[in-house]
Order: sequence, then C-alpha cells, then structure tokens
Amino acid sequence: MTYAGYNPHVKLGRKSVPDSAPMGGDQVLMNDVPIRPISMVGNLITFDVALPYRVSLGWLPKGAAVFGAVVAVTAAFNAGTTNVLVVGTRADIDNLVEAGDVNEAAVGTALVCHRGGGVLTEDTEYFVQFTQTGGAATTGEARVGVLYAIP
Repeated sequence: MTYAGYNPHVKLGRKSVPDSAPMGGDQVLMNDVPIRPISMVGNLITFDVALPYRVSLGWLPKGAAVFGAVVAVTAAFNAGTTNVLVVGTRADIDNLVEAGDVNEAAVGTALVCHRGGGVLTEDTEYFVQFTQTGGAATTGEARVGVLYAIP
C-alpha cells in the first residue's frame, strides 16, 4: 500500500543475516532494517496486597535489555501519610522505579525510564512493592509493567 508516495518495504519472518549482525533470526524488517519490538511483563497490585507487600511482574531472560517501567494507577492509593510503589528485583527492589517517581495518590500513568536496568546477566524476576504509613489504605490499584527487548 502506498501512502503519499511512501511505500515501506516490510518483511515478516526469518532473513539470512551474517552471524555478526546485531540482530538476527526471527524479526520484523522495515526497509531491510531489523526492528525488535519492546516487550513487557506486568501484573496488578492493590492496596491490600499481603506480606511481603510485593507482587511478581514476571521473569526476564538473561540478555534482555531493560528500559524502564510503566505504572498506571487506576484507583488512587489513600493511606494516611504516604503511599509508595517501587519496582525492581529481589536484590534491589527499587532499581527501576523508586519512591517519588509515581504519584500513587492520583489516577494516571507514569513512564519511568531514567533508571533502566541495563542488560541482564542472568534470568531475573521483577517485582512491584507497595508500602504505606499513617492510616491504612482502603483503596488503591495499579497496573505495572517492565519494558525490555531481546537484542
């Protein structure tokens, strides 16, 4: 299909490329340039999450390039003093999203990429954790995802 004189060359599937090519195997090609889609693992966390107040977002494979996280607060968290959502690994629970990156008290979406996790050296599980102070929250829900690609 041509649109305003532009006819992109798109191929789906496997193309023979040298072993030294930065991206090979199954891929999408646009004008013979390999494109790797950004993927996401994610889950839902609510105000009443049980101890240890964290939910697994899923496992990312060794070699995955982690770009950041998306946090979509769909119902505001209403703890008395503070509401904090962080995203990270078991070893570093806030290595992608730290306190202050997200406004948990308001409905909205935050894309946090300033703390990307780099390229993973081993299979790694990511978590979202909710902590609160003051009066206990009675509402709050967020959908959280970790953005990554397989280079």
